[in-house]
Amino acid sequence: MTERRQRPIPVTSQERQLLEEQKKKYESQSGNAGDWGQFLGTMALLGLAAVGIYALASILRQDQRSLNVRCARCNGDFTVALQPNSGTAILVNCPHCHSELVLQLQMP
Repeated sequence: MTERRQRPIPVTSQERQLLEEQKKKYESQSGNAGDWGQFLGTMALLGLAAVGIYALASILRQDQRSLNVRCARCNGDFTVALQPNSGTAILVNCPHCHSELVLQLQMP
């Protein structure tokens, strides 16, 4: 079942132009095009990691279906199964210390 989309977020024309420019940069680098929700979700996760709300964990190895990850808080290693169309960044919990971690996935 597809989730219903929310109402548009009100932005000024200048804010809209800035967001469009950044979205185009993201699309050209990541290959993910067209989905505003995925773009804004990815930017929010990476932004929260950048300001220290979440830790940005290290990906030791990535393949089509899974990631081997090292926790930024406790240095514990664990594996994460990837969902189809995971996007460019995902939020996970460390199974050892339960910290919330952001994983920045490799671009194609």
